[in-house]
Amino acid sequence: MKPNLYICHTAYQVLVDLLRAGRCACENGPHTMVLSASVPDTAALAGRLDATGVVKTVLVDETRWPGTVTGLFAHRRAARAFEKLCGWKLNRAAFENVYIHNDWSVLGRYLQDCRAGYILCEDTFGSTLGPDQHLVTDQRAAADFAAKQRGKGYLYWGDSPWCVRVESEDAARCTLFPADRMVTDSKAKLLESLTDDEKAMVRRVFLTQPLPEKADGATLLLPRSFAADGLMTQAEQDAMFKAVAEKYAVGPLFIKTHPRDTTDYAALFPDAVILERTMPSEVLNFCLPFHFARAVTVQSFVLRGFTAADEKILLTLEEAKKLV
Repeated sequence: MKPNLYICHTAYQVLVDLLRAGRCACENGPHTMVLSASVPDTAALAGRLDATGVVKTVLVDETRWPGTVTGLFAHRRAARAFEKLCGWKLNRAAFENVYIHNDWSVLGRYLQDCRAGYILCEDTFGSTLGPDQHLVTDQRAAADFAAKQRGKGYLYWGDSPWCVRVESEDAARCTLFPADRMVTDSKAKLLESLTDDEKAMVRRVFLTQPLPEKADGATLLLPRSFAADGLMTQAEQDAMFKAVAEKYAVGPLFIKTHPRDTTDYAALFPDAVILERTMPSEVLNFCLPFHFARAVTVQSFVLRGFTAADEKILLTLEEAKKLV
């Protein structure tokens, strides 16, 4: 069997596709993983991924691509321009399957320009089963939808004629596409079934410092940047999270913040374990060798679906401010 190609735009997608690649045996070397420039910490992450032996990475900076091409043989000209500017050319015959989560991206349009035949993966659990599918329905209601189905332009979210299959948490419940285009591939079941070796591999990729040997009764603080949103100054935010930790932290303190939050939490909490802000939250839920006693956050949805703590505490911003 030939290796697969996985195209990733987020750390979550990297996590899922690394695990899937590890379970898909290939006699012809490792699978290939393309990392978009939008993946955080791209170069360092690529090195850790290559070290697993499961995938070999290709870095593609699609921000170099200026836009679309129109006119005669537009798809061929667009593909060549992409290859020249972004430094990567797809050899479709070298791969068994091509997987992508965001086919609306520059890389997704390149696949369509190449007439590549790709599989669209869910970007989050159950996204094909959600009640709001206006992106798909609005696209299908557009006047040029039929022309695009014939290859004159781009279609996204699984509607492209070059999308050969669409994955779903439960294909039998998805009504967006014909049954013969759907396939069930549950990312939730994948993450819930990880072996100890798979969990250790994930930690080697997404954790750049060793975890403490003992973390019984630990607290996980999950801050976000209210200063970046203009809701308070950085000094006020720092004081607030220090007060939250002082009141609610029990045992060793771990901190995992939002990827856009650049606060220096190591300086604020010198005794805490600072987890990578670019690490997908699924690593916390499924891949750590211990369970948190308590998880605390302020005015955030991050604890929705969080399973790695015995107690979850969600404070409003006003409640947190009063602790200072």
